[in-house]
Amino acid sequence: MGKIFTISTLFLLGCLSSRAQFFDRKHNPGLDMNLSPVHNEVIHPEHNSSINPRLNWNINPYKNGLINPEKVTAINPKLNKELNPIYNPEMNPMFTLNMSPKYEYWRGLYLFDSSNNLIGYITQYSQDILIQFDKDSNWTFFYVKTAKGTYNQFTLEANWTGSFLVYDSMTGFNLFDKDCSWTGSHIK
Repeated sequence: MGKIFTISTLFLLGCLSSRAQFFDRKHNPGLDMNLSPVHNEVIHPEHNSSINPRLNWNINPYKNGLINPEKVTAINPKLNKELNPIYNPEMNPMFTLNMSPKYEYWRGLYLFDSSNNLIGYITQYSQDILIQFDKDSNWTFFYVKTAKGTYNQFTLEANWTGSFLVYDSMTGFNLFDKDCSWTGSHIK
């Protein structure tokens, strides 16, 4: 009887500790084709020039100095500590646990690859700060909003990666690399 109780208890604890993050179906581009850039040309940057930084220089931090963190200290978390989660414990998921997708009641956005596979999570701390986690809920990057509504991506050390998010004009964001090429990653 004691072994059955022990095994049952261990099984129950294993199930509870391996509980996966709730995945909100309203954010799933695999189920709703309107959310998928592959199936919806309106949110696909190669089909919509207004959301393509190679064609729209207003949203290109390499062509528009007003949204380049190397030129504007107000959006550079190395120089503006209020935007830096390392120096601001309120926006640091290591101190504010409910910001992490590991938290049972977490709600946020989801990061997908070009095939609509879930690859990470996004917590919107405020209108100006987004926190990115990988699929295993490890904190990987954070984003700072610019005057044009784009978000520049920073490492945990507050170094700009050169990558940035552009609003897809409808449901989320597309991620671009430092060459202004769409990575295929998108947030919903």
